[in-house]
Amino acid sequence: MKKLLTLFLIGIIFTSCSSDDDNGIDCSLFDPAFPELYIRLVDETGANLIENGTINPENITVEGDFSNPDFRYIPPSEYDDEYIRKYDNTIYLFIPNESNFEYTINLDDSTSIILNLEARFAELPCGVSYFIPTKLTYNNEDVESENAETDELIFLAEIEI
Repeated sequence: MKKLLTLFLIGIIFTSCSSDDDNGIDCSLFDPAFPELYIRLVDETGANLIENGTINPENITVEGDFSNPDFRYIPPSEYDDEYIRKYDNTIYLFIPNESNFEYTINLDDSTSIILNLEARFAELPCGVSYFIPTKLTYNNEDVESENAETDELIFLAEIEI
């Protein structure tokens, strides 16, 4: 009986001392969703300035107060899905590994907008970590994400110029 109890306790110790810190997740199959940051540029009527041709996306450049700021223009989608189409004619900004950062979006040689962002650190299993944008300030006013209540990982903001 003592041997059986000893074997049972040794079995419990080995299973509880597993080196798997990822709660049983197979990291080779782990495919996390990453945060995204989109900016839609509009006029006072809400018209998309890239879509109506007021701003040429080929003239846009970006600068940041961090290394390697970059963006990607999201052209109109060929799909009729309303969820996908809301990202048409937007600017996708890369998110740095910082909790506070600033983007300067140069729309042409004379017009620039400055966006101040705050982000929170998130750590996932399998050694994955990133920053999720939580707050955007433009012209000293907070700009809410259109997805604030539905998806914290996709920050879509409308900036009125």
